[in-house]
Order: sequence, then structure tokens, then C-alpha cells
Amino acid sequence: MEVLKMAEEKQTNEVKKIVPPVDIYETDNDIILLADMPGVTKENLHVDVNNEELTINGLFLEDEDNNSNKLVKEYICGQYLRTFTLSDLIAQDKINAKLDNGVLTVTLPKQEKVKPRKIEIEAG
Repeated sequence: MEVLKMAEEKQTNEVKKIVPPVDIYETDNDIILLADMPGVTKENLHVDVNNEELTINGLFLEDEDNNSNKLVKEYICGQYLRTFTLSDLIAQDKINAKLDNGVLTVTLPKQEKVKPRKIEIEAG
């Protein structure tokens, strides 16, 4: 019995590649990158820096429930992948990342030499 009739899409075993949308902000001390990665867990998420490239790689797989008959499938499952080229203005050894409610926050600290600072003037 058909409850809903929808156009069928071809389904393959290939993992769908997803480019996560990002917002990037700048503060005096950091560049902040926010990446939307719904469904990705910490265990299936990797953030790597190699040769001035920051790579975000996350996997969101469908929960296989063999006891139910799926009527509609609109969740996007697949591999989130995004790469950014870092400038030498970023302190690569101090980059950190946090995953909270499907949003990955990557903090890219600026090198000390590029942070704004006030120059004291000596009387003389």
C-alpha cells in the first residue's frame, strides 16, 4: 500500500560528497571558521593541517534500521569534505576545533607578529 507517492531517485552504494557551508569571522587575535555538519559525530570527524592546508573531513552515515520500512528519505548522508589554504599569518600549531550540535568551530590563531598592538612612546 502506498502512503505517499514520490519521485524515486537512483540509489547507489557510493558515498555522496558534501561541501559543508561555512561562515568565517575575524577578530583581533583569531580567524574563526564555522562549518555546518549535521549528523557528524566527533568519532567520524577529522580536522588536519598539512603543508599549509586545513582539511575538514566528516562522515555521516544512515542509521540502518532493518525493522522499519522507510517511506521518505530526505536526510543527506555522506562525506563532508572541505579544504582551505592557510597563510603564514596563522599559528598552525595552535589551531583548535570544537563540535557542538552539528556545528564545527575551528579557531585559527594569528601569529603574534600580525596581532594589532599599541606602541608605547617614550619621552626623551
